[in-house]
Amino acid sequence: MVYLILAVLALYVVQTFLPSAIMSRAKGPEVMRYAGGPRDEPLELTVHAGRAARALQNMNEALFVFLPLALLSVLSDPGGLATWGAWVFLLARVAYVPAYITAVGLTRSIVWTVGHVGLGMMAWAVAATV
Repeated sequence: MVYLILAVLALYVVQTFLPSAIMSRAKGPEVMRYAGGPRDEPLELTVHAGRAARALQNMNEALFVFLPLALLSVLSDPGGLATWGAWVFLLARVAYVPAYITAVGLTRSIVWTVGHVGLGMMAWAVAATV
């Protein structure tokens, strides 16, 4: 489980760089000048950078649920269901980022739901050990 926690946190770190990377690719040196300055005025994001930023905000919200469940799983050793749930969550979150950025139909919502099923699996496993 510890490796899964680290993998989710690594994904989070990657997601923190995505909006800036997308903006840099779209607008070039202007973004670097903005990043090095006082940032008094917000920089208008491109469509894709805005989606990446919203995907990051969603990850912030999901981590609030995942991390306590994962730590409780480490402490209570609930067995395979919690680990499977963490894998489902991680893979869904990996898929969520491109699904959100590309905005293909209901893909984002479906992937988000799958990730929350993984959280439910983890919660069920932890609750069963109480």
